[in-house]
Amino acid sequence: MARDTWYRLDNVGKFYSSQAGSSAQTVFRYAAELVDDVDEDVLQRALDKTVDTFPGFNVCLRSGMFWHYLEQSAKRPLVTRENLPICFGLHVHAKSVLFRVSWYRNRVNLEVSHIVSDGRGTLNFFKALLYAYLQERYGVEGVLPEYDGSDHQKSENSFDKYYERDKAASTRAPKVYRISGWRDVADPTYLEYHLPVGSMLDLARSHGVSLTSLVIAAVMCAIRDEMPRRERHRAIRIDIPVDLRQFFKSTTTKNFFGLAFVTYTPGEADEPVEQVAAHVQKQLETATLVENLKPRMNRMIALEKNPLLRLAPLFVKDAILELASRLTARETTTTVSNLGRIRIDERLAPYVRSVNLLTSTTGINFLLCSFGDDLCVGISTAFSNPDVVKNFCRYFSAQGIEGYVNINKTSEEVAEDLLETKFEASVKRLGGQAPAHDEVDAQNGRRAKRGSGPGEEQAEAETGGRSARRARAKENKQAHRRANAEKSGLDSETPHRTKTRIPEPSAPHAGAEDGTADATPQGPSAHLADRHADVEDVERGRLRPEPKKDERRRKKPARTKAADKKEARS
Repeated sequence: MARDTWYRLDNVGKFYSSQAGSSAQTVFRYAAELVDDVDEDVLQRALDKTVDTFPGFNVCLRSGMFWHYLEQSAKRPLVTRENLPICFGLHVHAKSVLFRVSWYRNRVNLEVSHIVSDGRGTLNFFKALLYAYLQERYGVEGVLPEYDGSDHQKSENSFDKYYERDKAASTRAPKVYRISGWRDVADPTYLEYHLPVGSMLDLARSHGVSLTSLVIAAVMCAIRDEMPRRERHRAIRIDIPVDLRQFFKSTTTKNFFGLAFVTYTPGEADEPVEQVAAHVQKQLETATLVENLKPRMNRMIALEKNPLLRLAPLFVKDAILELASRLTARETTTTVSNLGRIRIDERLAPYVRSVNLLTSTTGINFLLCSFGDDLCVGISTAFSNPDVVKNFCRYFSAQGIEGYVNINKTSEEVAEDLLETKFEASVKRLGGQAPAHDEVDAQNGRRAKRGSGPGEEQAEAETGGRSARRARAKENKQAHRRANAEKSGLDSETPHRTKTRIPEPSAPHAGAEDGTADATPQGPSAHLADRHADVEDVERGRLRPEPKKDERRRKKPARTKAADKKEARS
């Protein structure tokens, strides 16, 4: 990169610069797990060499009258032992450096602001850092750096170079489903879901789709299973960042990517993952064509080049770009990004166990990368409810693919999230927003036979007793209501709203064999759940129980104001 004291932001960097100083800064993180503990002194010398090769990362964000710009930092970046939350905000003040290198035990971490670069551009910096460290740490010589771009190529703004004004066009989005629920943006949950690449590829090929299409379909179905029935007419719309360097002659380390979109509208039927993956595959083949990526890329640049916006002061630009970013976010359900296979020189690869990628989030994001036979799905979620993540992991576990999960929270913190999730589920049930699969469970429970016969004992043995117990509880509830109806003279077939108890969700925990936790409900017993449901029905006016005989005899007359005054005097 040119050794200038300052340089302009690229098109995407200008959008992300409007987040500067806020808690919603977009930061992504590369991490490599090594075979031995990190030597901090060696890592510091490796960072010095890497920054000298890529000076454009050692920068601060400054503000002018009309635009933000980047200025090289005069300070030497220092390696630190990890002491901050994952993807913690990098821009705090005008002298904040927009990248961070840390270590913990045998892990090397690199966190970079999206203002500076994207995933593919940062990968060049990260691999150069690893190469320099591993060569000195283990005495490996003769390994040439993979990236050999000139300073001009590193700093090139490829968006401007390939901008075509007449090809700018907007894309129309359908009614998009947005995941709702309680979230903690200040303390997201980060998970690394590790799976064997060979098994994943075999599964994808057996369905005739790519690995990316299979993972996207699994994410869609995981979200679909938590959608309320009344929301299933909305589309699950996922955006997939696409590296534009493969379509244009560019080796820039700045941001240079486009967005492809795939959609899936669940409707009433629950299609299996393999069918959804086939639909996704067809959409991806079309969406990732360069002629379909260009219009949206040009539209993004056209907003920046608007004459009125260019003349507006900086605070107006920030407000407009922040609004545009929010409107764009409302057009998507989540993001799935696949960085692909990360290759390291065969002389250095034996010293690296795994590589993973994470990003900050205000919702939920999925990032994929693979190294060797390890596929890591980095999951970032701000939601307290872990059911979408749990559904995603359980799909691959059900296919016989064993994996493990690393999580950034302790068991106590996970337990706190589960308590919030349990309360949130109760609130949603009160509002009629329970997931559609709970409605199906309720219908199945109403069809179950009364009592416990041989067939139910077999089902109980197969499902761990959960479905059978739920079915018996629902049947007992219906019998109780029919008895009350007959006593009060009501028609025994009068329909009443039935509330289904949602099992208490549990988050995947570190070291789990398949990335899932025990699915046994930990909530109240069936009797307490039934009583709770009856109380809710009464409070909502859906059910009007007859008063007991004693209550009829002892019904008190309405109090009057005169009686209240007399009682107050006494």
